[in-house]
This record gives sequence, structure tokens and C-alpha cells, in this order.
Amino acid sequence: MKRIDNLLIENMMMRQLLVIFALILFLPVSTHAQEKNAFTPVDWKEVRKVAENDPQQIKNLVARMASSETDTTMTWDERILAYYGQSFLTPMTEISEGTALDKLLKEGKYVECLAGAKELLKKNPVSLKALSNAIYAMFHMFRDSTNHDISRDEARNYYFRMHNILNTIAKTGDGTEEQPFYVTAVSDEYVFMRHYLEINKRKGQYITGHFDVFELEETSKHFSHPKLFFEITRVLEIEKDMFQK
Repeated sequence: MKRIDNLLIENMMMRQLLVIFALILFLPVSTHAQEKNAFTPVDWKEVRKVAENDPQQIKNLVARMASSETDTTMTWDERILAYYGQSFLTPMTEISEGTALDKLLKEGKYVECLAGAKELLKKNPVSLKALSNAIYAMFHMFRDSTNHDISRDEARNYYFRMHNILNTIAKTGDGTEEQPFYVTAVSDEYVFMRHYLEINKRKGQYITGHFDVFELEETSKHFSHPKLFFEITRVLEIEKDMFQK
């Protein structure tokens, strides 16, 4: 129980750090910009088809999504194809490299964590794991020392890119069993819960079929149901392929 309490406190502190960092960079914090109930579930067959037959289309869309200037001309269908299609181009990057970033951040090795996050972003420019770790590392470096050469423009790009991705995930559903949120990595679930739904306290978690279900101890103004559903078809495929190798 003590370990769980410590994790909850850590999550809340990280949320506060991001808000402070956003204010330092003069960035808006809100991410909830979509039209309510206008959802676009992911068509995995179609996304796989494009990834196999025209991967360059996905790469081009990812480049637009990762641009230093937010591309307001991108449609929701294009954003969804970019983010979810990337999981077919770099399916294994989140697992081992993402875990290494978490370890570096926890150990306070912020320079190494940021460097590792940048390397992961070269492979997968829409990696939530890499973006969130990069932002945390840059905040600590910005706060603790004036000796680090941290680009505010780069920090802004990571911040906007992360929240563009969170909005894209939010576009796929509302978190209910009928309309779950679609993800491509387990770590995305936690980033989304913390930074989009603003939920940190959970009572339990279980997998049923192609859903990862969280029983919540708390709700928020962005999510009021007792259970939160994530659609994890792609997560299960990636894990299956990994263990078969």
C-alpha cells in the first residue's frame, strides 16, 4: 500500500511539474479541444493495409504531425493514420528503449534521459513515451541548472506534439466499453490517464478480450465513469510478435 501511495504522489508531482513547465514556456495547458461525441474508432485493417502497401504515406503524415509548427490542415483521419500507423513501422521501440528512459529519469540522469528520448524520437517521432520523458527531463534540467543549453523552441515542439497525440487518442472514443480509447502501447494508457483525463488513482486493472480495463478510485471533470476501457488490439499483437522472436 505504501508503494502505491508513493506512486500516486509521484504522479501528482509530475503533473504539477508539467503545468509549471508549461507556464514557464508560456504554453496553454488545455488539451480538450475536440467536439464531444464526434469519435473516429481506429480501423486496424485499413491502417495495416496502408502500412504494408504505402508506408511512405504514414511517414509523410508523421513528419507533419511532428513538425515544429502545428499543421492545422491535418484532418483527424490523417492524424489517426499517422499515429496508429507508426506502430506498424516501429513496433518494438517503446518496450525496451522506453523502459530504459524511465530508469534514467527515476535515477535523476536527466541529460542521459533527454539524449535517449531524442534517439527514440528519431525512430518514432510520435512516441508518447519519449516525448513525456523528454519533457520531464528538460523541466528538471531547466529548473536545477542554468548550465544546460535547453532550447525552448524544442521544448515547445515536444509539448505540442505530445498534446496533439493525446487529442488524437481522445478522438478514438470516450473510454467506455462501447467506445474505448485506442492505444498502441501500455505506457500510452498511463500518460493519457495522467495528462489528458487527469486521473491518478486506480483500484484495479484487468484484461478482457481486446480491452485493458481500469477500475478507478477517482474520476475527473474529463471522465466520470467507474471503469476506463482501452482498446489494445495492437498492443497484444506487438507483444505476441516480440515474444515469438
